[in-house]
Amino acid sequence: MTTPKKPGDETIKGLPSFESRSEDSFVGKSKEIVSELKKAAEAAPEVSQGAWRERAFTPRSVMSKEEIKSALSSALRVALASANHPRVAFDQVRTAWLPVLRQALEQGAGDGLDAWLEAILTPPGKTPKHPLFANVGDALLRMRTAKELAAFEEDALKLVNGIDTTLSSAPVKLSFKQMEKQLEGKLEVDELLAIRAGTTEELQTRIAEIGGTMTQLRDQIRKMPGGTATGMYSNFVRLKAELRVLDAEVKARLSGSGNPSP
Repeated sequence: MTTPKKPGDETIKGLPSFESRSEDSFVGKSKEIVSELKKAAEAAPEVSQGAWRERAFTPRSVMSKEEIKSALSSALRVALASANHPRVAFDQVRTAWLPVLRQALEQGAGDGLDAWLEAILTPPGKTPKHPLFANVGDALLRMRTAKELAAFEEDALKLVNGIDTTLSSAPVKLSFKQMEKQLEGKLEVDELLAIRAGTTEELQTRIAEIGGTMTQLRDQIRKMPGGTATGMYSNFVRLKAELRVLDAEVKARLSGSGNPSP
């Protein structure tokens, strides 16, 4: 199912470390989508779905908790069966997991994403009532920096079981309030999770990459006749939003107020 976009919104997508995301094979289940639309009003009072839900998030959250656990577990087994190093296993798992983790977060992360964005963009922020987003980010970072496959597997299994527990006990739908307010919906949930879960070194590398790309786009836009650079400008704005989050997260970590990272 094609995600509806605003006119001229031809933004490019990127992830820290920065692989192409896997297609979500569950998008397009029309019956489940209709069901999710009917459930949208069930979010807790502190959770705002935001106008951007209708634009970008309606075809999501269609996997059941059983499907989510099965997909995460299966991808982990495949990675562990072939990998001989935690980093190799992590790279394989992350590619398969990010679309599934997005599904889990949209169903059970409540105000967690709001709390993180507020904390880094407009500090000090608030302690989230629903910690799933932070828990997933912390677990991925531990997996990324694991020295042994046994430790990697232990953290991965704890994460899978933790997600299953959250989704089995009155989960609260993800709020998109700060995504809409701070970023105008220019970044997706899994892109933001990848930033939260990236090492400081990876984030700094991405900042440098974006800086060069934005300089090139800025020069190209200035040379284009008026009104002909709509898509290029959308790309520039999207990268600007990503850069803002990356820079804020790195500064929070270096100041000691953010997510600790190697």
